Amino acid sequence: MTSALSVNVFTAPEKAVVGERPRPFGPPMAWDPTTSTLIFGENDAVLVDTLTTVAEAEALANWVALHHRNLTTIYITHGHIDHYAGLSVLLQRFPDARAIATPKSVELMRAQSPRMSAYRKLWPGQLPATIALPDPYDGDVFTLEDHELRIIQQGRTDAADSTSLHVPEIGLVVGGDVVYNQCHMFVGATTPESRQEWIAALDRLAALNPNTVVAGHKKPGAPDGPEIIDATKRYLVDFGRAQQEASSDREIYDTMTELYPDWVSHQAWLMFGL
Repeated sequence: MTSALSVNVFTAPEKAVVGERPRPFGPPMAWDPTTSTLIFGENDAVLVDTLTTVAEAEALANWVALHHRNLTTIYITHGHIDHYAGLSVLLQRFPDARAIATPKSVELMRAQSPRMSAYRKLWPGQLPATIALPDPYDGDVFTLEDHELRIIQQGRTDAADSTSLHVPEIGLVVGGDVVYNQCHMFVGATTPESRQEWIAALDRLAALNPNTVVAGHKKPGAPDGPEIIDATKRYLVDFGRAQQEASSDREIYDTMTELYPDWVSHQAWLMFGL
């Protein structure tokens, strides 16, 4: 009989970004808190997402090592830089781990390569010298100690070709950026149509009836409960309504801040783009 799986979540706190605010309101530029998730059995482990800066990735690697498991696989949920830039640091620490992502996610990462100099200006001297990419993985399932980890293709959410990971035996969903947890969401690049696609992705996760849902971005210390799926959906609906009813960007910003006063990262760029 195979051993049961466990899960642990690492949350990197909000970090400063060098740059001007896209709108003259809200706090100074910063990046929202980001998660990595470790799923582990008796001997082996899988890590989901690898954070952004060298300091974050090194702290993550030290945290993974504390679990005393053999890291077999690193899975990247989607092609946004804050979820894979730390990969080279993790692979240096755990050279026997295989790094994978869906082929479409890898395509998005490659397409972002020309923008790497701009990303380095956001975090001067903080990104790894080498930005490693995962290998394209065509399958829908991979395993951890004979337990199935299922890749859910989610389409357009806060990124193109997003994915989530489902571990049915323990009722776990690692949502990637399909789900946010008490953290203002990156809706600045969305349209009414893409938000409907995003809501459909959330409905797919809800239909799994998970016990635990890990968001790609979360308020540190917030519980990883399934209720965050509905909260994410509600935020998308509220943002769409605010866009329709407001007469200015400032009014949209104030409306969302008033509706979600306890959510972290009240960043104007999350609502209006960089």
